[in-house]
Amino acid sequence: MKKIQEARNLSGITVEEVAREDGIAESAAKAFGKNLKTTQLRKFFDQAKSIEAGLKEDGWESVSADFAMLRPILAYAKGRRLIPDDFYLFISSCMAKVLAPDNDMEMTKKNYIRFIQILESVVAYHKYHYGE
Repeated sequence: MKKIQEARNLSGITVEEVAREDGIAESAAKAFGKNLKTTQLRKFFDQAKSIEAGLKEDGWESVSADFAMLRPILAYAKGRRLIPDDFYLFISSCMAKVLAPDNDMEMTKKNYIRFIQILESVVAYHKYHYGE
């Protein structure tokens, strides 16, 4: 998570840093452990993926409100203790790096795509280590 917090933008983190063995995604998946249920991880991932589809079709402006709504969805799951604190903090850190400075829509789009790649990798490693 430190690498994400230190990055200016998510797109500044390489796919290799995310996906490699013991990289960002695998380390995160191990940290969440069995405290993160697959259904909760998939639920959040599916919502994020549907935003990605809209982003690719219509651009950031069309999905920015949906992206903003991910935060209260995440907060609700944390408040109900459906997700561990580590997952909440990890996703919050990633989300904070999606919106590019100076309202740069192209950079924001690249950041969101990297956000999805991070989530995909976390889902994969979580399934690998804790699959049900």
